[in-house]
Amino acid sequence: MMDVNQTPPDRMTVEQRRQEVGQLLARGIARLRMPQQSLAPESEFELAIPPERSVHAVSNPRNRKEIA
Repeated sequence: MMDVNQTPPDRMTVEQRRQEVGQLLARGIARLRMPQQSLAPESEFELAIPPERSVHAVSNPRNRKEIA
């Protein structure tokens, strides 16, 4: 798990900020190289509306509504 640095950036030295940015980039690259997984773990609870019919699903362009 990632430890969260609670120090405000304006109170950090240039080197501390540089290290934090480097750590964030390294974690991001490591996540990109990991095998693809489901975003959410399987659950024993059913959704009221299946993802295929959800109004928030964007995988199917026909589900999107144009906002004028």
